[in-house]
Amino acid sequence: PANHYHISKYTRTSYDLTEWLSELPEDDLAVDFILKLKDHLLTPVHGIEYTGDKLDFTDKECAQILIANNKIFEHSVLRINYTTYDLQQEQDSLNPCTC
Repeated sequence: PANHYHISKYTRTSYDLTEWLSELPEDDLAVDFILKLKDHLLTPVHGIEYTGDKLDFTDKECAQILIANNKIFEHSVLRINYTTYDLQQEQDSLNPCTC
């Protein structure tokens, strides 16, 4: 497949971002989550390839990212396409609803 991943564009479950964050236990995930999310979303907007390194964008750049209706969505499955060490194409599925 040409795409590295596939997430359905349809979702049944949405959360109010502020409410969702308030329900999280106090841990590193919740600290500056919205700022980290905007930094992550700005990476491809600026044509920067994701390397895992932390990038800091300006407040003005972060203000360009608007979270519509303050909603975050849960998708049932993420499919990741990759090439194995022996150059075969493989796909893994991640389902956040199963443990």
